[in-house]
Amino acid sequence: MRLCLLTFFCLTSLLVFAQTGIKGSIKSSTGEELPFSTIYIKGTTNGTTANEQGNYFLRTPAGRHTIVVQYVGYSILEKEVSVAEGQTTQIDFTLQEQALQLKTVTITAGDENPAYRVIREAIKKRKFYKNEVRAFKNDAYIKGLFRLNERPDKILGQKITVDTGIVYLSESVSEFAFEHPDKISERMISSKVSGNEQGFSFNQASDFNINVYDRNYSHGILGERVFVSPISNQAFIMYDFEWLGIFEENGKLINKIRLLPKRSTDPAFEGVIYIVEDEWRFHTLDLLATKARGIEFTDSLRIHQVFAPTQNDIWMPISQKFEFQFGAFGFKGEGYYLGVYSDYEVEPNYDLYKENDLYEETFESEEERDLFSEKDFTPEVLFVEEESNKRDSMYWEKIRPIPLTAVEVEDYRVKDSIRVVKESAPYRDSVDNVRNKLSVGNVLLTGYTHYNRRTEKYWTVPSIQSTLQFNTVEGLVTDIQPAFLFQEEERTRYWIHPYLRYGFSSEKFYSKVEASYRFLDDKFTRIYAGGGKYVSQFDDQEPISPFINTYMTLVNGKNFMKLYEKSFGFVRFQRELVNGIRMYSRLEYAVRDTLTNTTDFTWAKDDKVDFTSNQPYNEELNGGVDGAIGTGFATSRALTASVTFRIRFKQRYATRPDFKITYASKYPQLYVNLRKGFGDVDYDFISVRATDNLNLGLTGSSSYMIEVGSFLSSNSMIFADFKHFTGNQTILSQVNRQYKFELLPFYTFSTQDTYIEAHFEHHFNEFIFNKIPFVKKLNFQAVASVNYLNTKAIGNYVELGAGIEHIFKFMRVDYFWSFRDGTPESNGFRLGVGF
Repeated sequence: MRLCLLTFFCLTSLLVFAQTGIKGSIKSSTGEELPFSTIYIKGTTNGTTANEQGNYFLRTPAGRHTIVVQYVGYSILEKEVSVAEGQTTQIDFTLQEQALQLKTVTITAGDENPAYRVIREAIKKRKFYKNEVRAFKNDAYIKGLFRLNERPDKILGQKITVDTGIVYLSESVSEFAFEHPDKISERMISSKVSGNEQGFSFNQASDFNINVYDRNYSHGILGERVFVSPISNQAFIMYDFEWLGIFEENGKLINKIRLLPKRSTDPAFEGVIYIVEDEWRFHTLDLLATKARGIEFTDSLRIHQVFAPTQNDIWMPISQKFEFQFGAFGFKGEGYYLGVYSDYEVEPNYDLYKENDLYEETFESEEERDLFSEKDFTPEVLFVEEESNKRDSMYWEKIRPIPLTAVEVEDYRVKDSIRVVKESAPYRDSVDNVRNKLSVGNVLLTGYTHYNRRTEKYWTVPSIQSTLQFNTVEGLVTDIQPAFLFQEEERTRYWIHPYLRYGFSSEKFYSKVEASYRFLDDKFTRIYAGGGKYVSQFDDQEPISPFINTYMTLVNGKNFMKLYEKSFGFVRFQRELVNGIRMYSRLEYAVRDTLTNTTDFTWAKDDKVDFTSNQPYNEELNGGVDGAIGTGFATSRALTASVTFRIRFKQRYATRPDFKITYASKYPQLYVNLRKGFGDVDYDFISVRATDNLNLGLTGSSSYMIEVGSFLSSNSMIFADFKHFTGNQTILSQVNRQYKFELLPFYTFSTQDTYIEAHFEHHFNEFIFNKIPFVKKLNFQAVASVNYLNTKAIGNYVELGAGIEHIFKFMRVDYFWSFRDGTPESNGFRLGVGF
């Protein structure tokens, strides 16, 4: 009986592993392996791609098929094959170098280069092919691989523990759907991450859903730069074209054209494109972008796309590859993302065919139908199935369209073995013992973190240099902020922050504690609580950092930081109420007291010292006269309640088993804030803010913020309750604030009335400097800014700024001019960070 069961099990296993299809290698006539060649069944989009070693596996139905094999620079090969049910047939393919016909075209004086004729015709058809498909769906296999070839031993004194070799290998299978112009839906049904059996792949088919007929190309891998399509209306400004010849394939003539960017720094691709004669559509693309042309995160990026006809002779990509090389800070490596697309269902844009009088000759019968209904597309653009990472090796052997290379097989095997070791208690303890060693650098510069990976509990202590600061209220200050964190599933579940502060001149000790608890749900729910006795800037957004204030006080003799004392307790709560609407609420009770300067110590010369009172000057309260009402106050007890709603219209999101990801909307984002004061204060405040980022193509990108606010009532307030605006009176720009003024004095124009605030910034990327000889090689980028404020006291205040960023990769320098009611006020340089 046992023998029968064993025999049955073995036979069943063989049937499971038996796959109907063909496998083999693809090589050139000289025996050279042709990696990532495309192979598919003629007349279908059932295809695959060879791996790095030129080996392939293609699942096919049983029977006779015509197999098509192609590789850039080689003639397409078609071969009849017979496949038996349940069998995998070994078939190797040898491709011949493409024989291009050049002599059939004779160019005489005054004749046009054939490449320009082809490109001109392709430009005419670009919009048609861009909108030719109204909707489609397919199965998408995405494979991502990062390989580190070189690494430094240390960076900033910290030992680098990552090894060379494959650092990321992941595969995913998704069902993908698209409807013009931008509706997408993706369901990841399979996910595999090397070395992380419980992990979920970050591969996403929608990230690579590029329409090659767009006039410009933009993608995260390209960075901020927008590249001009070789068939854009601007193509002849950016490119020269070389006609390499023409060849015949399945009765169609295919033009091979080399792309030659006119200037070395233009946002234009190098490479080769193939265009079908008379139809003027893309057949294959092989594009190259380099660092010299402005890509930021990689040294080079090669995009390779292969198209094949689907229903009604509509050509769709059946494979594409993004291949990149990178190098920074001593790291060098390479990687790629590879996509194979199959089982297409395509819905043409019938109206477009009718508009171009192509309907009757293209469609034999009235076959119009909607591929999708409205309910098929929701704000959820990606759903990762919970069981997607539970697929076993048998499943992947059956479903994987590209054979793994020997190196990849070994990576999966080794990392799966190592994972077991790394998750063991002894290994984790040994790693923690190494990481927990205390060094002089930890004490003085970087701080110290104690790890316990078994319990996922960590505690940190700041370095000595980060705890020291100076201000005229407290003198020399030690501000110690340790932290205790507990993680679950590698995500912070809760943290506790004690704060200990002592001023040597004021001889006052302060302390407080803050804590946060994070619910591991898909609503971003968090609770915060805290309390104690501490100092606070009048603007709780901290318009000047302790570091900058310390420098300005000790070196320049200017004390811009203004503080008051607060004994308080608070609770905060945040949660996404519905998709796109997130609520942030806070309730605080505080006893607030005035503080005064206790020291005038500075290293600045006496004639440079300009220390001012800790009660800042404000035009609304002082009425333009020092000593008027002023910003000082008696002890104030206040209960403050506030709530902010962040609204993203039509917010899209991805749902993963481990967490939810939200994406910025193409519409402006709104913030509605309500604040109410009780107790010794009595006021009501409301504000509405709109923000957005705009991609303006070749000319760069813009961002803006417009905010309108008002105190509906202000019966009783202290200066800390005012609406404050982030100003700046130092040469250093605040790097942690996006929307700020660069010449506006701190607190002078804070208001208890109605105000309008607006900021606009445009990043030209390399649109300007890449046209200037010599300067273009520095990869500088121009930026322009406009800041506006209107209050009862200031009237109409405007700042205009012009600057340069990407200096030494990260620095930014701006020059600003300010105007009040049209009259020039001040001007000056500002130094900041600009990547």
